[in-house]
Amino acid sequence: MTDKTLRVIGELMGSVPLAGSFAARRTGSAENLVIEVDGVGPIRFPVTPAQARRLCEIARPARYGLREQTLLDANVRDTWEVPRDRVTVDERQWRETLLPMLDILRAELGLGPDCELSAQLHSMLVYEPGQFFHRHQDSEKADGMIGTLVVTLPSAFTGGELVIEQQGTKVTDQGSPEELSFVAFYGDCQHEVLPVTNGYRITLTYNLMAKGRTGPEAAVFAMHPAVALLAEQLRAHFTTPTESSAWSSHGQPAKRPPHQLVYLLDHQYSQHGLGWDQLKGGDAARAGLMLAAADTAGYDISLALAEVVDSYDEDYTSWMMIYRQRWERVADEWKCVESADMEFDEDGEMVEPEPADPASLPVLSSLPLVPGSEDVGELRWSTITLTWLIDRSGAAGEPAVRAVLDEELCKGASESTLEPFASEIEGYTGNEGNTASFWYRRAAIIIRPRQ
Repeated sequence: MTDKTLRVIGELMGSVPLAGSFAARRTGSAENLVIEVDGVGPIRFPVTPAQARRLCEIARPARYGLREQTLLDANVRDTWEVPRDRVTVDERQWRETLLPMLDILRAELGLGPDCELSAQLHSMLVYEPGQFFHRHQDSEKADGMIGTLVVTLPSAFTGGELVIEQQGTKVTDQGSPEELSFVAFYGDCQHEVLPVTNGYRITLTYNLMAKGRTGPEAAVFAMHPAVALLAEQLRAHFTTPTESSAWSSHGQPAKRPPHQLVYLLDHQYSQHGLGWDQLKGGDAARAGLMLAAADTAGYDISLALAEVVDSYDEDYTSWMMIYRQRWERVADEWKCVESADMEFDEDGEMVEPEPADPASLPVLSSLPLVPGSEDVGELRWSTITLTWLIDRSGAAGEPAVRAVLDEELCKGASESTLEPFASEIEGYTGNEGNTASFWYRRAAIIIRPRQ
């Protein structure tokens, strides 16, 4: 009964029309963009190869942030960055084009009319032939940052496409030889710049800030035809006893109604970036529908952050070589933070190995073993643990109940394709075969009966 109820809840939530996309693209005239770069002079449009080369001469290799550090690695990011203090934009004139464009992009991202977008200039970048930026995800650089705006200046170039991906869907922008190209996307989107093959790609990148967002309102969805059906399914979920995936003290499955409903959202959020007024795209619409249904059914509703761990059989590791490796996402790279080789005593028995010197551990642009590859076998187990909760009033803190059981989980109509933030490969241990585990961060809506 509960499996069917969870499926219907997922279908009803998936029926909410999405107000916008994870990325929005537009082109516009460059007549109001007046830029002067110290050491180069006024930038003319379209930007000529000669002027682009002059920009490269006064630029520096682009770096990226890692906590308090600033790193430089041309294997991850190979592009020129013009120092910010050398770039002067006539903001008064530029506002004539930028502000109306931001309002168009706001609507196409699915943000409501009470949301006001603003853009803070972060950098001026120049990609010459052969340069690129590997697939990565932007960090939150300021309070209220919801995403990134890339303005590609008019110039003739090939290659250098900006590719943004969310849940298996891609949006690609090639720029324009005659007009400005505007691309806005949410901060949790994976994106990359493919290698430029000819010419120069020149961009202004902005931190996209949002304020005045009202968040989802139950009243807006009160008359939605799915609300009554969703409320009915919520009541069925909380009143139908089912066999629990947690075992009782007697070693038998406990049969009882679920204590909560956990509905996974599509976008990723940090603890600082999660809130009723900070939901992105379709998450805000689905939260509004669930708010209305929870009110109708008489249940409490919260937002939450969760940590997901998926563990699989795997054929990648040679059991004679590797005992354990753990990889963690560090900025735009994967760093091996733990590695130990298999060791045996004089009798041939396996012993706990000594960990490797951290300074000798490798750093890669991608994981050595990725989810969905041919070396990853069947899913052994999956766990979800709640780590942060925000109630209806906005009060936040650690949840009293952290574990999420299978019968409490609603994944919706489609699986999210988020990238892991950590991975662990463990070789043959004598008791079980090779395993590969992946850690993810998810956001969710939590429904619980009122105390």
